[in-house]
Amino acid sequence: KHFQLSASRVVEVRRDGLDESRIMADTKPRRKITADELAKHNTDEDAWMAIHGLVLDLNKEFLDEHPGGPDVVTALAGKDGTQDFEDISHSDSAREWANKLVIGYMEGAAEEEAELKTKRVPKHSEAAKAGGAGGIGAFVPAVVVLALAIAAYFFLNKA
Repeated sequence: KHFQLSASRVVEVRRDGLDESRIMADTKPRRKITADELAKHNTDEDAWMAIHGLVLDLNKEFLDEHPGGPDVVTALAGKDGTQDFEDISHSDSAREWANKLVIGYMEGAAEEEAELKTKRVPKHSEAAKAGGAGGIGAFVPAVVVLALAIAAYFFLNKA
């Protein structure tokens, strides 16, 4: 990373040239967000998602820069995407990027409200300890399909 002076501020620029300040949500105080309110933000132009009890505003800059493309993210707009986020086994840098998009926290989250006002998306190692990361969820259907294919092969070749 290196820094560039831009008009009246210093801008952090990653090695790939992306200005990280462009993808940051406004630095407003976090607030409690209901499931009903989250559900209303479910379009490509207005996409929010909950991860680990935190609500992220998936702004246009983020969607344009997301490595998997905007569609994989907006498919979860208005919903809790924690399991999908952890099934991908996002890197710690992706988790830091997500922290910049936090605008609030879910009503009814397990943590105390004071903790939720400063909570961050857990690092990969922290989520793995809690049983939330590991990426094995995507492999289970593949193993089931493989087992069924092998069983069908043997069944059909005995006749």
